[in-house]
Amino acid sequence: MPSKILDLHTHVFNARSLPLASIIADAMKKDSSLLATLVARLLYFLTGSSYESSVFSSLQARTAGMAVQEDTETYIDAIWAITERELIATTQSEALIEGGPAAMATLTPGSLAAQRMDTSELMALIRELDQIDYLAEGWIPDEDDPAQDAGILNVEFAPDSLALRRAEKAVKRAFRRLGKLMDPDAWGRYTNYIEFFFTLLSSERRMLDRLIDGYGYGLPPLRFVHFMMDMQLAYPSKRPPYYAPYPEQMQRMQQLQRDSQGALLGFWAFDPRREQWRTWAEQALAKGFLGFKFYPAMGYRPDGDEKYAQVIEDFYQFCVEKDVPIFAHCTPEGFQTRREEGHFANPSYWETVLSRWPTLRLCLGHAGGGKAGKGEKLSHGWDAVSEAEWSHPNNYAYRVVTLCKRYPNVYCEVGHLAELLGETGRKRFLDNLARAEAIPGEYAFLHKLAYGTDWHMHTMISSTRRFLDGFLSMFSDPLLAPYTDHFFWKNGYTYLKLPE
Repeated sequence: MPSKILDLHTHVFNARSLPLASIIADAMKKDSSLLATLVARLLYFLTGSSYESSVFSSLQARTAGMAVQEDTETYIDAIWAITERELIATTQSEALIEGGPAAMATLTPGSLAAQRMDTSELMALIRELDQIDYLAEGWIPDEDDPAQDAGILNVEFAPDSLALRRAEKAVKRAFRRLGKLMDPDAWGRYTNYIEFFFTLLSSERRMLDRLIDGYGYGLPPLRFVHFMMDMQLAYPSKRPPYYAPYPEQMQRMQQLQRDSQGALLGFWAFDPRREQWRTWAEQALAKGFLGFKFYPAMGYRPDGDEKYAQVIEDFYQFCVEKDVPIFAHCTPEGFQTRREEGHFANPSYWETVLSRWPTLRLCLGHAGGGKAGKGEKLSHGWDAVSEAEWSHPNNYAYRVVTLCKRYPNVYCEVGHLAELLGETGRKRFLDNLARAEAIPGEYAFLHKLAYGTDWHMHTMISSTRRFLDGFLSMFSDPLLAPYTDHFFWKNGYTYLKLPE
């Protein structure tokens, strides 16, 4: 067991920090969509609901032991459960809230409580969802979901439980059809978007509590590094998130970090398309953020970008002069727009950057990742099964190792590499660690490799402790045991310049 644990890769932002309407429309391969806009508004409304926590706990109990729950209908039910409780709450009647949905059946037509629900902001939004022309959105009817006329809520007044049942049908229909309209492979591999949306409905405070709770008991002191995402300018319609990226998100994250009493450390997001990037970068550092997330798949290359090369170069100079760390997404997969620019994360770009800025303090996220990409862009990553696959010029993992061994301030972390923890995956990882150490270089790779999870991405949300235990088991190997503290916290502390 290490003396400390630093999870170098987490997220605690919620739905309100993302431009959801644009993200959803983009995964539908559209510049804009009324369905995307209305679903985003509904998700923003539900985020931070006082009922979300109980629904989440119930769902977690039912899916305990599952690394990923891919049943979309499960998450549609969960989102509706929160919506239903919010609708009932709008009646402002304690009896109704305590009695639950069944209490709606006792309402009399025209009662004040029923009118409050029917005329609430949330019901008005659901009525808009109910009126969507799904055929115009591109939805194709099938046997399980035949075409039906919109307008099931278009009645003069429905004060009893029928109003809730009609609202349920409208909401579930919207998410069910949205799930069919969004490309499940838009972000590089299969994504259950409805599960992702549900996860993001938590408040930031509860998000952090869940991250901590996921580790369970019997562990040394824990610390976490969280990363913000600036995605607004990456999507065509540029719809802003509910929380304006600057300064509200910064203020909320700063407060969360303060409340954690040092357990939570933060990185702010960089995007070269932000005209005032330097001003916001300086404010972020002044407010206690340690460094900056750099996400090339959002549409910019680390080196030689066609539009923003000079801005990015100025950013590197800013970071080198202040010795501020950059954390870069470094796999061919992950968030990406339909322009499919995930390959902008290729570590070959960082090779040329580092030739100019050899002291740049950089961590390459996911250590290059597992097997991902297609055709000429295929990277075998840490799933490589032979020396040929490992040392292939397009293998992200191999290139990441070479940079870690060549430059003093370059590190990497293992977030979201759950496929390496099974018996076969573990052997591949250990074989490739041996290959990594054999690569010539001034620095030992096991002094550069760090632990991280990429929580709250969907594979990690229910697997935090299993992920940790897998690496604890791996580092009990006599050959790796001497590096246990380095892997689980020392390398991360060195990268971040934290006192031990």
